[in-house]
Amino acid sequence: NAEVMQSHFLPTSSQHATVKMASRWIISCLAVIIGLCRAEQLFVLHAPSYVQFLPSASPLRTVELPKVIGLVLGFSTSKNLEWQGLGPGSIFQRPRANLLISVENLPDGLTLQPTGGVRASYPVKQTGWPDLSAVHDHIVSSFPNRKSLMVDLGMDGNVFEVRSLYPELFSELPATPQQIAADLQKDGSVLRTERLGSLNTTREADLIFVGELQLLQDIVNTLTGKQELVTDGVPDLFSFSLSGVGRLALEYGPGSQQVKDAMAVLNSYLPKLSEAVAKLYAGNVVVEFLTLSTPKSGVQFSRRSLLQQTQDLPGNLAPQVSKDYPVIFNMTLWLGILLILAVYAITYNMLYMEPGRDSIIYRMTSGRMKTEDDYYRFGQGAHRPVQKWD
Repeated sequence: NAEVMQSHFLPTSSQHATVKMASRWIISCLAVIIGLCRAEQLFVLHAPSYVQFLPSASPLRTVELPKVIGLVLGFSTSKNLEWQGLGPGSIFQRPRANLLISVENLPDGLTLQPTGGVRASYPVKQTGWPDLSAVHDHIVSSFPNRKSLMVDLGMDGNVFEVRSLYPELFSELPATPQQIAADLQKDGSVLRTERLGSLNTTREADLIFVGELQLLQDIVNTLTGKQELVTDGVPDLFSFSLSGVGRLALEYGPGSQQVKDAMAVLNSYLPKLSEAVAKLYAGNVVVEFLTLSTPKSGVQFSRRSLLQQTQDLPGNLAPQVSKDYPVIFNMTLWLGILLILAVYAITYNMLYMEPGRDSIIYRMTSGRMKTEDDYYRFGQGAHRPVQKWD
């Protein structure tokens, strides 16, 4: 009876499988909840129907984001992408542009949730700053004789810096907080169309936050009047970095009303901006929104500009070269050495070849080919008589 009771209470194989599935489901739910509570998130605000973002995937490492953007635009990568959130797309259609908006130094515990227009969202593992220079190099190498519309927006101290391959196109945009303040007074500006709440543009931190959003709007408005640059067939790449929320958190505190109002402004403004960019490219554009939290103490992530020039590299460092450079260099070097040695050996043997030697060269270059009768008439090894030509 004891054995029967013991066997009755032991779990069966089907019960083991059920428990295992339930534990996996609980772990997945906990991972999603933890990811939602984190500040690091990637939102796909817009994507064409032929670009597939899968609804559930593992957290995306920030260093892999350039690979995702490169694959979306149709470029191959040197290493396989470990992230499983990007599905197979169309080989005949590719987006004409990609826009990445990054919010830096978002305080811990605060999350953004754009209102409407979100195609997909994924948790992000912050492993560094996403460097889009590899995507830039792919575009330049694929279209060497054509210029792409690449725009990089960031803050350099208290100066708004807009870098582009068309510097004259954005030369009229405001660059200082004073110029931004004057631009905000115009009709249709962010100050006139958005509810700022407790934000006061007479203060520097508030002005910089609102000014970054105004610059995004000014860039889109500028491109609206330059359709020839948008429809030229060359993929365009945009990278906008926003640091205004982090400045507000340092100025007023992470839990202040100003930070909460700034988050609300971003949640309502970014879908509108995504819609304007999608209209500019007739829907053939991918718009991502990335949030990055403040790095932990002792960790420093340096942001590299999309259009950073080689002369800007500190310490007189040499520019980066392709990883295939050593292979190509060795192939060229040793092939050249072998050809030089071969030419030298052939030239040496031709210069010092014995004239009386009965070789194939003399037999083939004479007026008629030497036959066996000549060996018997003149003797083997004897010189052939000189022929007289008419």
